[in-house]
Amino acid sequence: MRKFMTSTLGTILALAGIAANAANFTSTSFGISIDVDDALSKQPQLRDIQYFKSEDKSGSLMIKQIHDLSVVEFLQELRDVGYRNMRDGVTLGLSGEPIEAVIESGRGLLIPVRGMIRGTQIRGVVGAYSGHQGQGFLVIGTTQPQYWTAWGPRMKSMFESVRFVEIDRGAMFKEWDDRLKGKKLEHKQAKVTRSTTGVPFYGGAVHKDYHLCSDGTLRRKSGSVGQVAGQNMMVYGQRMNQSQGTWHVIVSEGAPYLIVRDGREQKLKLEFEGDNFLLNGKPYTISATGLCK
Repeated sequence: MRKFMTSTLGTILALAGIAANAANFTSTSFGISIDVDDALSKQPQLRDIQYFKSEDKSGSLMIKQIHDLSVVEFLQELRDVGYRNMRDGVTLGLSGEPIEAVIESGRGLLIPVRGMIRGTQIRGVVGAYSGHQGQGFLVIGTTQPQYWTAWGPRMKSMFESVRFVEIDRGAMFKEWDDRLKGKKLEHKQAKVTRSTTGVPFYGGAVHKDYHLCSDGTLRRKSGSVGQVAGQNMMVYGQRMNQSQGTWHVIVSEGAPYLIVRDGREQKLKLEFEGDNFLLNGKPYTISATGLCK
């Protein structure tokens, strides 16, 4: 990696300009402190994402929390396939050489990008950061190409201000504990297989429910149904399992986990990907449970 002021990105960001006023944004949930340009207004936080955007829509900043972020792996993925967030209509690709960010207690890379956001062509910088205390986040600053001369110095100032702050594990614990009490976590997956070995069709579905009662008790239900069809034959079957136990939330290395005990102990990672709730990387829905007293 080349040093900041001698790199392609350093040259791009070191555009002449007057430093703009800024307001500090600090999140002990994300583990970040950053001075955000006054032209950018804070938007309502969406789960693991905090947006800022200008009134004239010429500039924007997004902070996305990613637990266990590896900046090296993120850079390689960006090189190979780009960054895509189809829900928000974001597609970004590498447009120059990345450089090391100057930041204490962790590592950061600043990566120049070009791409599209909701059908609009953009130019910008992605900062990928991983802290020694479990912090992990992306900072994505973008503008339309015709506004880059105005926004380049502002982006430079914002990225230079990024600092790691200690994650408030107590606040993170309370947030997830309150979110999960009295809730049902439900996962469903359908599967259809066509075979060339004499059995032409298999169809099935699996589901798994965690009922997390407010008193810390747990009811777990899981099951599967299946159907096998062949020539002049159809077989249908199902299996159901139920168990009871306890549950609680912990925060380990800056990330929240659900601990489930029902004869065996499971440590399941809790996270949001935009609006999607993930339990150990699998999508679950969250709704009120009807099984708890």
